[in-house]
Amino acid sequence: MRQVDFRLGRRTKLLIKWISLYLFIGVMLLSFMFVYSFLRGKSSYAKVLGVLSLTLQVYLLGYLMEINASTLTEMIFWNQIQYLGIPFFPSLWLIISMLYTGKSKYLQGARSLLIFAVPVLTFIMRLTNDWHQLFYSRIELQYIGGAQIMLLTKGPWYLIQMGYVLLTLIACTGIYFQRYRKSSGDERIQFKLLLLASVLPYVSLVLIVLNIGGIGIDYTALILPPCVLLINLALTRYNFLDIKVLARERVFEDSSSGLILLNRHYRVVDFNAACVPFFQWFHTPLKEEKLDILLKDFPELMDCIREKGERVFQFENENETRDLNVNVKPVLNKDETIGYLVTMEDVTERERLRRQLLEMANTDVLSGLSNRRHFMERAEEAFQRALRYKEPLSVLMLDIDFFKKINDIYGHHVGDAVIRNFSDMLSATFRGTDVVGRMGGEEFAVVMIQTDAETAFAKAERFRAAVESSCFCIQAQTLRMTISIGVSELGDNGASFDAVLNHADRCLYEAKHAGRNCVRVGFEGSFESIG
Repeated sequence: MRQVDFRLGRRTKLLIKWISLYLFIGVMLLSFMFVYSFLRGKSSYAKVLGVLSLTLQVYLLGYLMEINASTLTEMIFWNQIQYLGIPFFPSLWLIISMLYTGKSKYLQGARSLLIFAVPVLTFIMRLTNDWHQLFYSRIELQYIGGAQIMLLTKGPWYLIQMGYVLLTLIACTGIYFQRYRKSSGDERIQFKLLLLASVLPYVSLVLIVLNIGGIGIDYTALILPPCVLLINLALTRYNFLDIKVLARERVFEDSSSGLILLNRHYRVVDFNAACVPFFQWFHTPLKEEKLDILLKDFPELMDCIREKGERVFQFENENETRDLNVNVKPVLNKDETIGYLVTMEDVTERERLRRQLLEMANTDVLSGLSNRRHFMERAEEAFQRALRYKEPLSVLMLDIDFFKKINDIYGHHVGDAVIRNFSDMLSATFRGTDVVGRMGGEEFAVVMIQTDAETAFAKAERFRAAVESSCFCIQAQTLRMTISIGVSELGDNGASFDAVLNHADRCLYEAKHAGRNCVRVGFEGSFESIG
């Protein structure tokens, strides 16, 4: 019996020596990782990885000293030292996974403190265990063939801590597995390593519960160093430790523009804080969901995103028109599109100013109508549309009769008022779809879409009669005036718009030559008049 105990004790001492050597190497390795990650790392979670390395270093050092201590008092002391690190590694492990996969928004505010609630309580419970025995219900020294082993009987709070560790490991595994499924290429290999690192601690939990070896070995201390090595390998081997995260934190998170990262199926993978107000305008929360579901009330915006490229999307928000610049760029992994980066920027003021400048550039200051350049642009568009769809189109040229006399008799300020009043009558008479402009001086033009010459002739005559019967009261002066109008229709000969406009101008000349205050319309080279 003594021989058996002696052999068992010899094997136990030899095992302790090998474990001690392993732990010493682990402490040295973790010291290097702490310096490299925390002191040299520039990204936020590189520093968290450094803190994780430090807590595990304290944990392993305490366990190394515990299994080599000669008295129970020394063993208990070094066991307490271990709890400067043991309770916190699950929380730090979870934070690293959340920071790396872009879920840092879930760590803001009180939520980041809640992650450390159980670890802090565990640390306190272990230091005060002598008062309540809730963490370890019994601590005793056992001799196995001359080898001293401290046996710890687990209390109720120890089980709570183990449950917390299990939940954090499950959360880490779920986070990495989710990204693993969506990744490809080098990124897929990286997340495979991270998955392996998050799965290995489950093995240690099983070994501790089963107490393999029967001497209370802390298998977690043995398994965690390889896990941290795997994490470090995954983050540094594929060059993502600093570059990717720094780019994400400095460009993605700190960007004043709203940024949304979508996968290839247009599901929201990540977004920055600047993007949240835009979705408040859309009256929908921004979350990890398919974007077409979040924007179900804004199908035009979703179509804009699917079309990719850059576009300004205009919508109404609380009776205010807002402009959102949307830019969609593919995220490529080699030649494969794995997602899309959507940039959103509030350009309401910029677009408002741009429209004002455009209106100023396109509007005749005196009349408020389109100036000659803008009129010709819009008229050419209407002309090409009429040709394409074989629709009728007519052009009116209008001129205020004896306008020079008005300026000579009453002054240019009265002449300007006449131009403004006449322009108001034009805007009120013709359709919003028609193109109305001031060509210069007292000459105006109208392009009437989907209108043949006869209909245009009738409309022009009614307008001529309305002007003739109107009185203009300008600065105590009551004025009457007449106008002359020339009408031309787009024919079947494929003429240019300039040709049609020139034909209307010739008709106007004929109206003036016939005595003014009349309408002339051209029908294949002949003229008819009325008035």
